[in-house]
Amino acid sequence: MSAVLAEQQLRQYARNPPGRLRQRLGEFYSVPDLGLSESQTQSRLSRTADHIKRSIESGDVPPPTSPRTHWEWHARFGELAQFLGGWFSQDMPEEFADHDAAVRDYGGTVDPQLTARLVGEIHESLALGLEDHDYAVGVGPPGFPLDGSMKRRARGIQ
Repeated sequence: MSAVLAEQQLRQYARNPPGRLRQRLGEFYSVPDLGLSESQTQSRLSRTADHIKRSIESGDVPPPTSPRTHWEWHARFGELAQFLGGWFSQDMPEEFADHDAAVRDYGGTVDPQLTARLVGEIHESLALGLEDHDYAVGVGPPGFPLDGSMKRRARGIQ
């Protein structure tokens, strides 16, 4: 699904590059300066979209992999990153009595649709079968305790 959206977005961007307002609103990111003219950049975006489309149609799409960088973790598991960064920051001991209190606060203050998204992201992330350290590096905020209980805590939210 995300490959299909990427193909559509590249094609849309190539056909109708967004102005500054749409970029400021966050609808689009600006394309880095490639040292090419606008028409050459649009042509490259269209060719990239064509490659993606051919890959999708032929089934020649790389299999899903575990996120490798902090950015990939946040892009794939945005609500999980928000939950851990917002409720389990290094200030957590000053805000909540314990981990369970932080989870209760999240559940009591966040829209149920976001809670459902979080639970789905937890299931998906646990299905990756990684070690605690890999999870902590990917989605853990600075100061998050690496005490070997990341998976246990995540399962407790479900």
